[in-house]
Amino acid sequence: MNELATARPGGDGPVEAPEWAPAVDARLTAAGTWMFLLADVFYFAAFFFAFAYLRSMNNNTSWLPPGTTKPTLGIGAAIVLLMLVAAGAYFAAVRDLAPARGLLWLTLIAGVAAIGLQVYEFGHLGWDPQQGGGYPSVFVGIKGSLTVQLAVALLWLVSHIAQSGPAGDFGVRRTTARSFGNILIFLAGVSLLAFIALYFLL
Repeated sequence: MNELATARPGGDGPVEAPEWAPAVDARLTAAGTWMFLLADVFYFAAFFFAFAYLRSMNNNTSWLPPGTTKPTLGIGAAIVLLMLVAAGAYFAAVRDLAPARGLLWLTLIAGVAAIGLQVYEFGHLGWDPQQGGGYPSVFVGIKGSLTVQLAVALLWLVSHIAQSGPAGDFGVRRTTARSFGNILIFLAGVSLLAFIALYFLL
């Protein structure tokens, strides 16, 4: 019985709270996830607006300060690919017939690798990410935000892995778990858009 069960009014023992029923839990999680993603759309839209605005204005040629060079294309592409692999592996894991635990570990490994590669990229840009200017500021804002959000998502993913064993809750609540996959898909999509803008349109 769930630890958050409520007491039955007649004193006949605990009864599981209705919001913990798998179907209700799935609806609540889906609604909360879409609300978060809608807010996140506006959050990242501000960075892409800044990209377009600062690039078009280019006041005092401050869009690309002296010494700012294009980031390494291969590293940027690898980060996007790893995030797509993480999202794809997760969605495969929530399918009823999939070997969930192994795919969840693959999701975690791909996500951690993407974060590690992003940290490496920040340290090998050829220019100081804190130097200021239009492009460096937008680059750090978008890529830094993606890295932080992916790290938080992976911490959440660890709880899914812990619940993916035979006695865990993951198998019962795979519909609920699919909502988390939407976050991974969203982050991978933003990463792809950022890759196009930051590596080809600077």
